[in-house]
Amino acid sequence: MTRRSTIKALVIGASGHIGNAIVRAFLDRNYRVSACSRRSTPPANLSDLPVRYRSGDIETPGQLDKWINGHDLVVDAAAPYPLNVFSPVSEAGKDPIAHAERRTRLLLDAVRRQKARLVYVGSFVTGARPRTSAQRFQHQAMRLAHPYFEVKELIESQMLDASRRGFQVIIANPTYCLGPWDLHDRQLCTIPLLLSGEIPSSIGQTLNVIDVRDVAAAICAAIEGERYGEPIQMSGHDISTEELYSLICKLGGVPGPRMSTPTTVALAGAYAMELMLSTIGEKTLLPAGGMMMATLFDYMVSGNELQQLGITPRPLTETLVDAIKWYRQVGYC
Repeated sequence: MTRRSTIKALVIGASGHIGNAIVRAFLDRNYRVSACSRRSTPPANLSDLPVRYRSGDIETPGQLDKWINGHDLVVDAAAPYPLNVFSPVSEAGKDPIAHAERRTRLLLDAVRRQKARLVYVGSFVTGARPRTSAQRFQHQAMRLAHPYFEVKELIESQMLDASRRGFQVIIANPTYCLGPWDLHDRQLCTIPLLLSGEIPSSIGQTLNVIDVRDVAAAICAAIEGERYGEPIQMSGHDISTEELYSLICKLGGVPGPRMSTPTTVALAGAYAMELMLSTIGEKTLLPAGGMMMATLFDYMVSGNELQQLGITPRPLTETLVDAIKWYRQVGYC
């Protein structure tokens, strides 16, 4: 195995929430890091880091080989994740399923040609295991209603197939990630919306929350332990949405939401709003896909994969305090 101090890592999606945490964890371990993003200049969460910044589009012919050349390790932290139910195309203007299949094939082919190892950051939804007939029906209905689930299952199946063919692939499937360094569209960031009073109600749903820094540390441990070819569920703290929202608002020094809405009612409302807006070519600020994903926590069994990797999830309060500090620093709240 390549010595840790000499590993040259390429992180695709380095400006994303999880990707940025991975970049920082690699730097702490003396990896030489190339950070890739579509943005022409480094964003706020990369601008002060000692990385080689590379901008571009993964689907530009020859781009991946140019990026990967000379690197021992590639991290894909920017795999497609369609959010909108009624959009017939991906953000790249293509059918989301076909786009995901083609992009994954391009990545695997380039990694193979350059003889590198690969880390794929996926989603906990592929590990959901419905136990009752009602849960199985709900799960199948969501798969039919939203492309996110099929996209994630498709990509993971391609990664597993590549592993069976000899690829060194680590598959990391984190749950709901919180923590510092997030630069998603503000309308998709729960914490600043809560602290600004823009979320009037919580929902009756249990979540599993993990710090992005714990995800990054687990990925480093998986690399060092050569945990190839098996999906690794990375889970942290089970907590109800009501309790989570209350804790965020308490730490942020603001009143919490006064109402609680049943998950099914909130999901139906979000779905109807997304449908209505799609008829006039607009996108919703509250994608129903996020609520659909949250319902899968009801039949997800939290494993001990983090502990097996030697990682103890940090206290949730620490995660939230650091996240609030970050969002305030970048002007989100």
